[in-house]
Amino acid sequence: MSVIRAVSPATATARAAAIRAAALLAAAGTRVGVGAPLGGWAVLAAIPDPDETARRARVGLGAVTDVPLLEALLGLPHGLPVPVAGLSDRERRALDVAPAGCVEPGPDGIVRQARPPLTPALAVVPALRGWQAGLVAAGRYAPFCARAIVLPRAPRDLLAACTEADFYGVGLIVGSQLEVLVAPEPYRASRVTARRWWFAEQVHQALITGDERTEVGTA
Repeated sequence: MSVIRAVSPATATARAAAIRAAALLAAAGTRVGVGAPLGGWAVLAAIPDPDETARRARVGLGAVTDVPLLEALLGLPHGLPVPVAGLSDRERRALDVAPAGCVEPGPDGIVRQARPPLTPALAVVPALRGWQAGLVAAGRYAPFCARAIVLPRAPRDLLAACTEADFYGVGLIVGSQLEVLVAPEPYRASRVTARRWWFAEQVHQALITGDERTEVGTA
């Protein structure tokens, strides 16, 4: 049975503003949804991998969020067989419980099929408790994607808020008209790690199961 949780008018307004802000900042073709992978909820924008998304839909594979399994998968080249004898005991234990669609056994060894289903692009956090708390919350997403906070109105110490946001590379958006006072710093990932893959799976979970999701238009 699903549980219906009451949402305050302030939270509902903040959520709607964060969704519109993500759509404003994200590139065309980006998917946007609401999730709470790191605690408090945020609006998450990501660029899907259409081939991996379609493959998962065919085989019935959802989000893969087990970190030991993701570490084991990263140790395998995608699409190429690896002899089972070459795997460590830890890798074998992790792969033994992998959901269908992650790996496929073959005559020459085990083949990794799964790869990250999307590339996280942006997390937008509503700053309901002030810009300082908003920056702290947005900071949790620093290892994974670009970040922005949305304030319902301009704070009294606006210069300090903009200075701090710019220093940390966090976008600052104010008001119902979504005035972008500080643009979010672009995120540059050097390589895929198990933790980054885990976050991508969390965003994927939010996009495929969330009640509030949309796609940024291509026009």
